[in-house]
Amino acid sequence: MAAHDPQARKGAQNQSLIREVNERIEELASDVTHLEVLCECANPDCVETLELSIGEYEAIRSSPVRFPIKPGHEDLDFESVVEEHDSYVVVEKEGDAAAVSRKLDPRSRR
Repeated sequence: MAAHDPQARKGAQNQSLIREVNERIEELASDVTHLEVLCECANPDCVETLELSIGEYEAIRSSPVRFPIKPGHEDLDFESVVEEHDSYVVVEKEGDAAAVSRKLDPRSRR
């Protein structure tokens, strides 16, 4: 990956936007044990959803550079798969994408 990769930065921005939406979903669903969240992949046209327990979502969100996505939606140019589950995988941003993800993390701004 190049030192300043525009594709990686754009992908991370797209994923961070979806993460903001999922944070709102979690806030509104405070009395449930599972969430239906949007796939947090870098594809801005993706509308697929994932079902995660609150605990699974919180474990992923404990890192500003990790995102839950549908299997096959990963972009290995700027992220790597760090966990595999039956219905989703967790990717971790690298390089420029990680820097953007940290900067745009809504929990870091609270």
